Amino acid sequence: MPRYHFDLVDSETVADEGGADLRDDIKALDVAEEIARRLLEERPELKGRHFSILVRNEEGEEIGRLPLDVLH
Repeated sequence: MPRYHFDLVDSETVADEGGADLRDDIKALDVAEEIARRLLEERPELKGRHFSILVRNEEGEEIGRLPLDVLH
């Protein structure tokens, strides 16, 4: 199973060192949305500050980016 990493980014990056083994890119993007929603519940002050969850595969390639500001 491939490993994915979920970094919190704005002008700097907080890297996800551990990652998660997931079946494919689609599942990784679903997990990114879950992480983003949970993060906004715990840290609502991040809304409107241009933070994103960056999804990377095990080779470090960007799979997708989910801006926190687009979640409702």
